[in-house]
Amino acid sequence: MKPGKLLIVDDEKDIRNLMEEIFVEEGYQVSTAGNGVQAQNAWKAELPDVIFLDVWMPDIDGITLLKQLQEEDLLEHTKVVMMSGHGTIETAIEATKLGAYDFLEKPLSLAKLIVTAERAIEHNQLNQENRQLKQKLPEQFLPVGKSKSVVTLRETLDRLARFTMPILVTGEAGTGKHYFAHAIHKTSQRSDFPISEYYALDFNTLCQQGNQEDLKKALREVHQGTLIISNIEQLSVEAQTQLANIVLKQCYQLDESSDSICIDIRVIALTKSDLDGAVDRGTFREDLFQRLKVMQIHVPALRQHTEDIPELVEFFVDHFVTHEGLDYRHFSVSAQNILRQHIWPGNLKELKNLIQKLLILGKDEVSDDEIREALQNSQSNSDGRSFIDTHTSLKEAKERFEASYLSQLLRETSGNVSETAKRSGVDRTNLYRKLKNLGIDPKNPL
Repeated sequence: MKPGKLLIVDDEKDIRNLMEEIFVEEGYQVSTAGNGVQAQNAWKAELPDVIFLDVWMPDIDGITLLKQLQEEDLLEHTKVVMMSGHGTIETAIEATKLGAYDFLEKPLSLAKLIVTAERAIEHNQLNQENRQLKQKLPEQFLPVGKSKSVVTLRETLDRLARFTMPILVTGEAGTGKHYFAHAIHKTSQRSDFPISEYYALDFNTLCQQGNQEDLKKALREVHQGTLIISNIEQLSVEAQTQLANIVLKQCYQLDESSDSICIDIRVIALTKSDLDGAVDRGTFREDLFQRLKVMQIHVPALRQHTEDIPELVEFFVDHFVTHEGLDYRHFSVSAQNILRQHIWPGNLKELKNLIQKLLILGKDEVSDDEIREALQNSQSNSDGRSFIDTHTSLKEAKERFEASYLSQLLRETSGNVSETAKRSGVDRTNLYRKLKNLGIDPKNPL
């Protein structure tokens, strides 16, 4: 007998009876329900491994029931297969995003029913094994990878975790600066104390006149812990004053008539902008900047360490499978190589979003065509224009493009400089000079 319990929920009695007969013959333990209320009672009593759930029912629709299963945290142990004779791609996508394992259209294929049930139970078993394994392993943090830049970043993280000085983390948008900040906190002696993260505009609101009590509460909550401020270049004058007091004096002052209040907080500031320029323009306090830049860490862009993409793919897949209940999908070596050749203007954030989308919208192994189509879609904004990071100077933008362009050509020519020079129209001597200035190794392009 198969080690599986099934619940069939459908308002059509003939369909329920037919499915029950088929699965009983296959050795499953089967329960049935003719409406939403019966289904609720059945899954609480039986705790089935797989629920075949009709979308359209007279009392409670299947999507609502699926949401309830999710709210009750039952999807971690139960796979839900949605069924509908009026199925649309929108309904299927919504169901998948809510945690459904699969979506079957009526009339039902008997062979596909059996295969779907088998695969669903296999996924349950794999997820259970994965959860048990994760309980035995220490939590893994970003940065992940084996490249020289990431290894150096991890070594820096280990050193910084032992101290309490403020830190300035720089890097392009989406490079994972907040992951790095959280990793410092989690590996430091402050890990047992709170961590709070604010975008600059939210911290500005806290520091406005009239919000003294909110500011006091927010800072007390993170006492002995870590305060992360994103987009620090956008801090208001009032917010910079409060942050300077915390960083330089380990205190804060609610208003000019109040006494200073001592506080023990480690500050980690994040920025994607040129703070030197902000200081020169007089929009950012020089004393605060000088204190923060004592320990300034730069997080590299993903295009600068694409050799880490296999490990990053594994990291994000594991994250979505373990923490969001998505089904595991395998990325072949060829699929990973396609990802390595992408420019990644959105950096780690773009990669993470891409993997989440692929896990939600597909099953089994990720195909090369799927990867190419997803990358093509991610390269354009909603208005159809290519992504352009306008937070950099024109000179830096040109250098980024040249580096990505020449690295791509070198990968396509297997490091052949002569062929790269020919295809790019750049004199070979000038090409060598340009590659040296851009820090590109022809035999190991980024």
